[in-house]
Amino acid sequence: MTTAIDPRKPYPFDNRNEPSRDQHRGLSALLDGFTTARISGLLDLRGKRCLEVGAGGGSIALWLAERVGPDGSVLATDLRPEQIPSHDRLTVLRHDLVNEPAPEGEFDLIHARLVLNHLPQRREIIHRLIAALAPGGILLDEDWDATRTDIVVAAPTPEAAELYTLYQETIGPKILATAGTDRSWARRVHAILLEEGLTNVDTHVNSRNWTGGSEGAQLVISSLYQLRQQFLDNGITQEQLDEMRELLDDPRLVVNGHLLFSTSGQRSA
Repeated sequence: MTTAIDPRKPYPFDNRNEPSRDQHRGLSALLDGFTTARISGLLDLRGKRCLEVGAGGGSIALWLAERVGPDGSVLATDLRPEQIPSHDRLTVLRHDLVNEPAPEGEFDLIHARLVLNHLPQRREIIHRLIAALAPGGILLDEDWDATRTDIVVAAPTPEAAELYTLYQETIGPKILATAGTDRSWARRVHAILLEEGLTNVDTHVNSRNWTGGSEGAQLVISSLYQLRQQFLDNGITQEQLDEMRELLDDPRLVVNGHLLFSTSGQRSA
C-alpha cells in the first residue's frame, strides 16, 4: 500500500529547534566514522571541489574543509544552515534543493547523507546533482533503509518491546511518509545511478544495534521531542511518550539500527 503524501506537511525535522542540535550530534557520533572512511576510500581530497548537500550540523562539511587543502574548497548547503560551523575553506549557502537549481560549479565530490530520502522530488534532484559533477567527479548518496518495524532484539518487558514497535509503526508510515519520506529509497539508489550513466557504481551497507543510552537511542529521543505533536495526533498518548523516553535510557533495550546504504558513482571523464 502506498502512503498518500500530504503537501501541507513540511519536512518534520527543523534545524531551528533546540532538539535538532542533539539530533545532529547523535548522527555525527553514529555515522561520521563510516562516512569519512567511505569518502577517503573514493578519492584523494587534496585540491578538490566538494559539495555537501543538506549539511545539517556541518560535521562532514567541516571534515572535508580540513582535508581539501589550500587549493580545495567546500560548499555546504542547507535549507536551514544555521548550525554549520565556519572554516576558511568552507562556504555556507542557504539553498532549497527542491525549488532551486543545483549550486553553480563543477564538483569533484558531491555528498548527501539522510537528505534525499526525505524529499518527494528526490529522483529529479539526484539528476540535477549528477549534472553538477565535474568529469570524473563522484556522487555519494547515503540514506537509511528504515522499512522494518520489527527491530526489537531485547527489551526489559514484553510491554516495552510492544511500545517500541508502536513507535516504529507510527513514525515511519504515519508521520514521515505522509510528509514525503521514502524509507525504501536507499535500496534503489544503486540502480538509479546506473540509469544516469555513472560508472564504478558501488554500495556499502553499514549498521549496528542500538542499546538504551547509546547514540542511536539519543536520536530516537530527539525525534520524540521534535515530533511530539505528530505522535499525539496519531494516537500515542503523553504517558506512552514518557515511557518511551525512560525506555531509551535503559541498557536492557536493544534494537536493530537502520541499515545505512552508502552508494557512490562516478561521472565519465
